[in-house]
Amino acid sequence: MSQTIVLNDSEIEGDIILPGDLCLFGKISGNIIAKGKVEVKSGAVVTGNISCGELEIEGLVEGNVETCFLIIEENAVLKGDVQAGKLLVRAVKYDIKRLRLVRK
Repeated sequence: MSQTIVLNDSEIEGDIILPGDLCLFGKISGNIIAKGKVEVKSGAVVTGNISCGELEIEGLVEGNVETCFLIIEENAVLKGDVQAGKLLVRAVKYDIKRLRLVRK
């Protein structure tokens, strides 16, 4: 069973590597690598690349994304290149310069 790490109002500089899930409400300046699901909640900011099994963005991500399943929620902001197996977009603002859908 995977573990979920919840970061509330944290400001972290540096990379995060996790065997499980991450639920982020704070700010991270660095890369995130997680085997499970990463949730960037409303108001959260990630400045760095994200690689994970599943990614749900409600906040701001400035960096490249590599995931099996990407969900971009309504008020999310995503700026970067994306490589995903599946993509669900509910957002009205996103700046994806390069999108690559791949089978995973």
